[in-house]
Formats: sequence, structure tokens, C-alpha cells
Amino acid sequence: MAGLWLAAAPAGAADEQANTLDPQDAAHVPALVEKQQQRYQALQNEWQARHVPRSLARPTDAPAARDSNVPTVGIKLQDVDYEIADGIGFHVKSLVGALVPNTAGEPVNFDDPDQYRIHVHAGEVTLSPAQLDAVFNRYVLTYAPRSLSSVTNQTEDGRLIVDVGARLRGFLPPIGGLPTRLSGPVHVTEDNRLAYTPDKVSNFGLSLLPVLNATGLTLADLTPLDRPGAHLKNNTLLMDPQNLFPAPRLEIDKIEKVTLSERGMTLVFASDAPEPTFDDPPVETDSYIWLQSGDARFYGTVLVNARLALVNENNKRLHFHLYDYRAQTAAGRIDGLADGTLIARVPNTAPGADDTIVITENRTPD
Repeated sequence: MAGLWLAAAPAGAADEQANTLDPQDAAHVPALVEKQQQRYQALQNEWQARHVPRSLARPTDAPAARDSNVPTVGIKLQDVDYEIADGIGFHVKSLVGALVPNTAGEPVNFDDPDQYRIHVHAGEVTLSPAQLDAVFNRYVLTYAPRSLSSVTNQTEDGRLIVDVGARLRGFLPPIGGLPTRLSGPVHVTEDNRLAYTPDKVSNFGLSLLPVLNATGLTLADLTPLDRPGAHLKNNTLLMDPQNLFPAPRLEIDKIEKVTLSERGMTLVFASDAPEPTFDDPPVETDSYIWLQSGDARFYGTVLVNARLALVNENNKRLHFHLYDYRAQTAAGRIDGLADGTLIARVPNTAPGADDTIVITENRTPD
């Protein structure tokens, strides 16, 4: 067995060579923990810097570890297919605004859409004919007995064409309703609603408006409709985009314009307040959702002083599924930057309830 031998120094060696320290050894060098804390303090100052977009609610107090004390979460969407659920949604060309918790001081909870609302300051969105069908057939008209069913929309320059099964008051066919076609323009009212007044109404190809005019009846007399977001008054369907969609509720300062084309119904939003200005998100795509400032809850975890970019994993146009955000993000990847920004790269398809969720390793691809 090998041994370890210690040789003693010759007598008097300590006297002959003084035990002096290297000057660098004598200098103060922070311990590993002190270095980490110094670095952490510098990063913490950066993480807690609150970049609240102009025109959004200002901080109510100094930031804390678990509360930025910014009342809302700034949000910017650029070229995003925004789907709430079941095909209901719209394409966002651009939109800036804020996510506002209904209870002041609480974080915005993405797991509870009824807990917050979307305050729209400015933007432009388009509802395709299929998305118009979805919002009426799968949300507005989901009650019984109902006077309208099986709504199909077409759009062309300046006109909305609607095919619908109409159940006349006092005459309810056992299945469906009388096939009715309506056609006409849509305009914005003074109280920020959309008014659809058909100038052509027909049943089985026969014009119905002359009959209504001769009898003094209106469409509302024959097929009453009074639902949140949609109300038939005389011969005009009044639609309120603030209540037309499932939660979270939209809070719109002003609908500046509505146009109809083959693409669908396009709404332009505006506000008397200055338009919020956001930092540029650190992504290599023009299609994204960007959250800046405020506190948001995901997966039961609160993101304080939010800086979060959501993009498609292949830098394509993002299709975001709000009600299925957990499954969609679980199938993607989240990267963290030194300044506290998180970038979620997700697939456009949210896995279904019966689908196996494939978890992507949380790392940069080789």
C-alpha cells in the first residue's frame, strides 16, 4: 500500500524564510455569496423597474416582492388570430390596451376570464364570416326557445348577408325555422353599438319587407331577440361588441369605424386619451402578444411586473387559444432573459381534452 510521508523542514528554516503574504492575497475579495448578492441586487433593480405604458393606470405604491402595485397589465397584440373558445374570436391586426382586474389590487387571473376585462384603447380587428357564425350559433343564441337558429353570414363590400331560420311568434316549427335571408349595411351608433338594418328581407325568395310595411309589423314583432350583446329593435339588430363575446368582457372607448368586405366585418377602435406606447418585445417576429407591467396569474403562479411575449414556435402568425392557454403553453417552451422577460414559444394548435400533451424540453434548440 502506498503511503503518505511528511518531511519535516530543516531546523531554522522558518527563521531563514519569513512567512510573508502575497499582496493580492491580502486584498479583500468578496465571498461567493456576496458576489451573487451584488449581482442579484443589480438585476433586481432592473426587474423591478416599472415600464408602465403611457395612458395606462399609474403605480399606486412602491413595488414589493410579490406586488408591483401597478393596477393593470398593459397588453399589445400584433397580427394575432385571437380565439376565445370554440371558433369564437377575431383576427387582430393591431391592438393596445390593458387587462383590468374586476377587483382592485388583485392580479389578472388567466384561469378565470370573468375576473378581468380587456380595456381597448386603440386597434383594428376583423371577424370573418365563420367567426360571426360561431359567436351567434355557439354563444348569443344558445337558449331555448329561441326565435332565430342556424345563422350563416356572408360579407361583401358594404353589406352583411344573413341566412337564418326564423321562428315567427306564435308559430314555432318543430325543427329549425322559416328560411329567411336578410341583407343590408352596418353602421356605428352614437352609443357605440353596431346597427344592422336590412333593406332586403325574404322568405323562400319572396320579399317580406312590403308585407311588414303594409301591416305595420316589424322584424322584432315577428322574431323577438333580446340577448346580452344583441337586441332586435323594430327592423334593426343592435350589436354591442362589449357584451357580444364570452368573457373576458371588452371595454371599448370608441368604435371609430366599421367596414364590410369579403374578409369579414372590420372594426377600428380609438380613444380620446393618448395611445399607449409600449417597449418593443425582444422577439424576431411581427406576430405576438406582449404583456408589459402589472401582475398576472398563470398556472397559479403570479408573474410580478410582467414582461411576457407570446409567439408562435416557428415564427408564423400566432393563433392564441385563450381558454386553452394551459395546454397550448405546456406544448411549447418558455425562455427567460436576464432582464426578467419571459418568451413563450407555442404551437398554434391547442391540444384537445383527449389528446396527449407533448411536453417540450425547456431549452434552446441545438
